[in-house]
Amino acid sequence: MANINQPLQDKVYTGVNVLDFSGVIAGSYCTKMLSDLGANVLKVEHPKGEIMRKVAPMRGQNSAVYAALNFGKRNISLDLKKPEAISICKRLIKKYDVVVENFSPGVMKRLGLGYEELRKTNPKLIMCSISGYGQRGPASNKPAYAPIVQAASGFDLTYLNAQNDPAKPLNMGPPVGDTTASLQAFGAIGAALFYRSNTETGQHIDIAMIDCLIASMHRDLQSSLLNEDVGRQYGPIATKDGYVVIMPLSQSQFINLVKCLERTDLLNDSRFATESVRFENYNELMTIAENWSANLDSKQVLETFEEAKIPCAQYKTLRQAVNDPQLRYRGLMMEIVDDIGSFQAAGTPIKYSNAGPNANTSVSSIGEHSVSTLMEELFMSEPEIQQLIKEKVIFQP
Repeated sequence: MANINQPLQDKVYTGVNVLDFSGVIAGSYCTKMLSDLGANVLKVEHPKGEIMRKVAPMRGQNSAVYAALNFGKRNISLDLKKPEAISICKRLIKKYDVVVENFSPGVMKRLGLGYEELRKTNPKLIMCSISGYGQRGPASNKPAYAPIVQAASGFDLTYLNAQNDPAKPLNMGPPVGDTTASLQAFGAIGAALFYRSNTETGQHIDIAMIDCLIASMHRDLQSSLLNEDVGRQYGPIATKDGYVVIMPLSQSQFINLVKCLERTDLLNDSRFATESVRFENYNELMTIAENWSANLDSKQVLETFEEAKIPCAQYKTLRQAVNDPQLRYRGLMMEIVDDIGSFQAAGTPIKYSNAGPNANTSVSSIGEHSVSTLMEELFMSEPEIQQLIKEKVIFQP
């Protein structure tokens, strides 16, 4: 395998053209991953900019979150309420492989950009639609963002039930619903491209955030369906100066754990005799471990467990995590360039042996590539383009 940090010229998705109608996170993160792997992504954005451009934390007049989700993409700014803008989109789509959108179900069809309409001129087109509840069904038209669907899917209460003192639902942390849906969409698009390579046929992909969340809760879903409480597991144990987490799942790890705790008598304890009964009594085992760890600082606890090959970690802040030597070696964080300088954001977490990531780390301004796209891809003349700018069909900074 090549050196993990060695630049590679080939890209997995070189030659794949993606027209990105998405905004916020679900959709934008999917197309970011496609761009990371070399796809040519053209983002279609309203002249006023999408909502994520104003989401904190800000860098100057623009959101660092928006930048982290959209670096490496080109940008064309169109007012989709104007028929001329829809005509431009249809002409572009003839040349593109993939369309990604996360409008409310039915919006693309009302705009004249529904899949059935577009496939008439581009039968090989792959269109991926991401929404809260899916394109069809009794809840399909409900407005939805990740916090809404995380509540509706059972995800939030499942997470709450894993806490030692369940009370009211917790405020949302990272948008797991958006990210999960984006990951499923990213994988589905790759599979659809492979399918097309064998059949010369495109298709419409329907990704529902609620489906993705429920499908991701493997153990909790089965516990709920079988009406069996499997208990709360994998939580923190206290140390003298904080908390760590451990997961001694295998028999050998359990044996090593009790040796670390100087409690080899537990090898003969019926509560921990097999892996299955240890699952049932996991909280009791963690209480015993905590009686030992509470008298030591986190560094001592981690060194002891690591030497014994017991999976363990200290609870870190994100800032601490991204500065970890392993993360630095992996090269996840990249220098992103926006209109006021550079800052760090996450690149692709995927490492290929013979293909590298997209080297373009710049953040496009609204409409930065409007004119060049119309000239180079649709062969429009300068007078035609200037008329479209005058009529506010397109925006060019």
